[in-house]
Amino acid sequence: MRKALIDQMLLWIVLFVAFVTVFYVILNYYNVIRAKDKSDSIVNYGVRMKALGRSDSSIVAGLNDVKGSYFDTIVDDDLNCVEDNTTADYQVIFTSNISIGSNMFLNQNENITSQAAAFNEASSFHIDCNLNLRPQ
Repeated sequence: MRKALIDQMLLWIVLFVAFVTVFYVILNYYNVIRAKDKSDSIVNYGVRMKALGRSDSSIVAGLNDVKGSYFDTIVDDDLNCVEDNTTADYQVIFTSNISIGSNMFLNQNENITSQAAAFNEASSFHIDCNLNLRPQ
């Protein structure tokens, strides 16, 4: 009887550890997917506003409305846009980088990157924008 009780306890401990591990993996995966989804929305808004010729400060104000409560407040220093006056390809490329802590689903640099491109309606030149985001 005692051996069966010990076997039963070990079985429940193993099942509990397996359940907690699967739960942890699901939560981490959910956080990565949520960060990527929010970042895609931010990038799509940012590329469209820059393609329309909006100023960086007005784009940052709009990005703070789009970001929701998942990211810290975006300041003007987080957005860096450079216009290449030598390349006339009517293109705006907007990239966001999210630095999150160590996570089993990410590569070595532990960043989530989103990128979008749009037709530059404000000028004929190429514009590259980089946005650094920090999760709360």
